[in-house]
Amino acid sequence: MTGQTWPLAAWGGWFAVVAVAAAAYALSAWRRRWAPWRWAVFASGCVFTLLAAWGLNNPLASMTGYTVALMALGQVVSPLLLLGFPLSARTAWHQGRNRVWAAWLLDPWVTFAVFVLLTLGANLPGVFNTALADALFSAPIGLLVMLAGLMAWAQLLDGSRAINRRWVAGIYGWALGLPMMVIAAVWVWSGHVLYTPYLDVLCIWNLSPLDDQHYAGLVMLVAGLPLQLRSAWLLIMPGGEGQDES
Repeated sequence: MTGQTWPLAAWGGWFAVVAVAAAAYALSAWRRRWAPWRWAVFASGCVFTLLAAWGLNNPLASMTGYTVALMALGQVVSPLLLLGFPLSARTAWHQGRNRVWAAWLLDPWVTFAVFVLLTLGANLPGVFNTALADALFSAPIGLLVMLAGLMAWAQLLDGSRAINRRWVAGIYGWALGLPMMVIAAVWVWSGHVLYTPYLDVLCIWNLSPLDDQHYAGLVMLVAGLPLQLRSAWLLIMPGGEGQDES
């Protein structure tokens, strides 16, 4: 099987999404005089988004590289983009006209269903094989993973969190990330290649398909640690809303 890459339209779509988001953020940050470090954090999230998109461009190059890209979108880009907004802005997402979309995107049960189902679905052999065989299929998967990551991390950050009690939010976050950690452990400890598109592909770095899968599992384990650590912080550290931010 030969590798495929995204057509120009897919690349244009990713650049357009990032450009629109950056422009809208810059306008709000300038009007409301947000701290410069938040500008930098949001900008770094935009840069990582495009770098991760490059990793999705050719899924058959390496399962490890593909996993790095997906985990970057869900577990690196997502918190960076959210932290680009101050506490007051995230709190406002639950107020006024924002309630129309917040009722869904910031609902903890909707978030749990979306994040867990996407984690399981995108990593089951049937769906995952399709994404690997068709590079274009990986573009919408990347967007969905980033959206699910934004929804998940919003439930772990002050202001955007819809769960009032911190210790409940901690347990929630731990349960949210558990399926991802289980899948990562299966990838690491499996004695055979789980995804057939890699069976006949020599991955970059001259790794065997099985070794590549093991490294992909390690990447997922490491990428899931920040979510678990944040959940543990909420669970064990007392305090009121907004104590984690200046």
